[in-house]
Amino acid sequence: MASLTVYVSRAELVEDLVASFRRGGCAARRTGPRSCSVDHSAAVDEREARIEVAFFVRAWRTRHGRVRALLTP
Repeated sequence: MASLTVYVSRAELVEDLVASFRRGGCAARRTGPRSCSVDHSAAVDEREARIEVAFFVRAWRTRHGRVRALLTP
């Protein structure tokens, strides 16, 4: 499966997002000042990975107030 990329509006939160993905069992790494890549290897396919990562990002955003996030393939 291909890695998914998440872009966030606040660069200071990228490391927190990466750590959250890792605690959730995903492989994640920072890829830029406002981005990280994530691999959800437990997902059955790319569609499931995208749905679950999107859900995870929405939950993460609720803990961080005014932050925007964009998930791309």
